[in-house]
Amino acid sequence: KVEVYHIVGGGTNNKLFCQWISDAFGVQVIAGPVETTSVGNLLMQLKASGDITDIAQGRKISYDSSKLSFYEPKDCSVWDDAYGRCLDTVFKSI
Repeated sequence: KVEVYHIVGGGTNNKLFCQWISDAFGVQVIAGPVETTSVGNLLMQLKASGDITDIAQGRKISYDSSKLSFYEPKDCSVWDDAYGRCLDTVFKSI
């Protein structure tokens, strides 16, 4: 079972979107960094130049130096009810 979703890129600026993802799936969401492409490019350059030894080290650098936002699931019942109605509709049409 997935326990945490990591959302990266520009969508992380939308706090409501991130909270909805957390609520809909019932898991913690860690949002950020926003500039994922730039960070990834920099980390690959560091790896190629030998300044870091592996991708895990690069991930730690990114995690430790990025502004991250954390979202915990709040009202999952609204999403669970909507999912149930969606399934009912889909299976009635089959």
